[in-house]
Amino acid sequence: MEPETTMDSSGRARLARLWIGLIACWILTGALFKLLWGTPALLPAVVRDVPLELGLVYNLAIGIELAIAGIALVAPGWGWLLQAALLLVFDAVLSTQIAAGDTNCGCFGAKLSMPPWVMMAIDSVLLVGLIALRPWSARLRGLPVLVPVALAAIALAAPWFLDRQVDTGTAVAGAAAPENAWIELDVDNWVGKDIWATKLGQPPLSQYIDVMQLPLDGLWVFWRADCEHCAKHLGHMKRVETGQRLVTLVRLEQKHDSEANRVVHEMPDGNFVQFASLPPSISYILTTPAELLLEGGRIVAARDDAAPGVELVPEGD
Repeated sequence: MEPETTMDSSGRARLARLWIGLIACWILTGALFKLLWGTPALLPAVVRDVPLELGLVYNLAIGIELAIAGIALVAPGWGWLLQAALLLVFDAVLSTQIAAGDTNCGCFGAKLSMPPWVMMAIDSVLLVGLIALRPWSARLRGLPVLVPVALAAIALAAPWFLDRQVDTGTAVAGAAAPENAWIELDVDNWVGKDIWATKLGQPPLSQYIDVMQLPLDGLWVFWRADCEHCAKHLGHMKRVETGQRLVTLVRLEQKHDSEANRVVHEMPDGNFVQFASLPPSISYILTTPAELLLEGGRIVAARDDAAPGVELVPEGD
């Protein structure tokens, strides 16, 4: 019976190695899509809400996925354990997206939309298959420990070498942005700062539009043409904004914008309204519609995901 037992163990080891390789390729595919084409806007809300700088969170998420995939490929004997842990985390995060009614998990960046329940089903099948093959009891030889450790270090660092985030501290007006660049418009942190500031952590708007040619008082509204919430908000503003204050409408242009997907058709108009737009060469991480309230060029209140009929007032009032 010994030869048969040895053969069964050897066959299971080969199958386990193939399954671990399949999972590694699956994880690697998602990481590469995010690394090359995605933006933090597609991260699940529970990940975006981690109390760290958004670019750091994004790069760490990609780096961890790359590292686990690489380790599993060269050291499956203990890489499978990292895969199992990561798939459990994936399922936990996807469950929050399903509960929130999200239609795209964002796992493959902007190139491929995938419903969270479909991704959760795939990840769960991969996890169940991994456990069923009992890799902990199979003879899964791998390369010396120095190799996976070095590979993990390189993988973790890779997102910073291929970083597409625009640095608001060094960018200058008219400078060419990298391909598929993105920038975070963190309006909540702009309160108390001047609209024309360009230093790190302050509004980067003057790098892309001439803010000094726009009103330095009144309400600024950021909107996207295909945003249903923007359509409702600007439609409401058309009815209530009649010239009692200056209004500046700043459109966040997108490469995929067209008349076919445009849903914003009504907005305030009149000599009290000014228009501006940010170029489509950059993806803007901001939940629209967003608003800034200005007094003499200073931002005294700000919010994203504004709701119709909810007035924005200076902080402290």
